[in-house]
Amino acid sequence: MKTDNAESPPTGNTVLSTTKANIETIHRVLPTGACDCHVHVYGPFVDYPLPIAVPFKPPLASIEALERLWETFGIERGVIVQGSAYGQDHRALLAAIRRAPENRRGVALVGQDTPDALLEQLQMSGVRGARMNFVRHLGNGFDETHCRQLVRRIEPFAWHLEVHVDADDLERLQRFVQESPVNIVIDHIGRVDATRGLNQAPFRALLKLICNPHCWVKLSGADRLAKQGVLETAVAFARTLIDTAPDRVVWGTDWPHVNLDHSYGDEALFSLLPEIAPDDLSRKRLLVDNPAHLYGF
Repeated sequence: MKTDNAESPPTGNTVLSTTKANIETIHRVLPTGACDCHVHVYGPFVDYPLPIAVPFKPPLASIEALERLWETFGIERGVIVQGSAYGQDHRALLAAIRRAPENRRGVALVGQDTPDALLEQLQMSGVRGARMNFVRHLGNGFDETHCRQLVRRIEPFAWHLEVHVDADDLERLQRFVQESPVNIVIDHIGRVDATRGLNQAPFRALLKLICNPHCWVKLSGADRLAKQGVLETAVAFARTLIDTAPDRVVWGTDWPHVNLDHSYGDEALFSLLPEIAPDDLSRKRLLVDNPAHLYGF
């Protein structure tokens, strides 16, 4: 694996290929204050270099490019999630928040060894949650003990814990979520495989999880669910989650779509929103009200 810091072009940036009519349609359906609740920023690598050892090599994905994407489609607020390639070096994330602190929040990567002073700094800088990656392509599966240890660290700050797990591990989260004193956010619709249908065991486990009053799900990563199938197959999963817990779902693009060997494009993801949330009320909850509650806008 290459670990140099040479800048490479971003992936998932398809603004130039958008059609004017479709952009206008998306603008009409997005409510004022719409929030993209899951994005990452990487680079410029001359300012924010990657560590020598990284779990994957992300593309250049600057905050300036992300802002252009948001402006194109009418996004006013954003939640920047610390990319695992940066580990606990949050400089790029914090710099991105500082550009518009009233409309941006962050989700950090922290651990048992993170000093209290750093947690306090992150809190003051707009961070409202911590993320733990338990997907096997990054080298580990779900670890309940580590989750409980981290919850003890973040509970005094009233942060939520964002959990990124493989679909087969969703059932293992049940006890932890039920007993957690903080909100738990499940990434990317639980990474279920849309080709397996709504009745698959992992999705049933996800529906059981979101029935807990402090469990949330991110309707992000639709292009990960489809797995080179038809992108629209993700809609039924998102709609079911909205119907089950309309006040505990948020939406995100997952820009710049790292670790995907295909890309449907950002325009296609935005175009799914009227199908995922087909009326003004559901879109306002999904894109404005729920993010404001979870992230403190």
